[in-house]
Amino acid sequence: MTEEKLRRLLDACFAAKRIVETLPELPDGMKPRHIHVLEAIWEQQNHQGFGRVSDISAQLEITMPSITKLVQELEGMGMLKKETDPKDRRVSFLYLTEAGRDCVERYVTQFHREWAEALPDISDQQAEEVIQRIARLGETMPGRKEVKYGSR
Repeated sequence: MTEEKLRRLLDACFAAKRIVETLPELPDGMKPRHIHVLEAIWEQQNHQGFGRVSDISAQLEITMPSITKLVQELEGMGMLKKETDPKDRRVSFLYLTEAGRDCVERYVTQFHREWAEALPDISDQQAEEVIQRIARLGETMPGRKEVKYGSR
């Protein structure tokens, strides 16, 4: 790849970041990170019946203290409930409340469905190729730690 093509590719990545930053307006006090945590809990809950802070931290590659803070904020908003494991009091199980499930449905599931429907000219294979190219950029960026993309 030429330097000029790399510049254009990186410009496209910055444009993609700006697009993602213009997601629908969230409820008062909610941040995009809250939505990511809710979605991760939803995925874990569907997979194993509950989420755990450690699982969410690993899935989103965010530190445990950061996830703990976000979980506390979401619990305060009524988006999730926490239950302590009776066998190991250090472990908390996370469950979405109805409000949390509604939030995931509106800001993740429905939003992704509508956006995907607006892109009939992009195949799953083409999308996967873009994911792989972005992953390759992350793998080869000088001086950066490993970044995972599209691992869901």
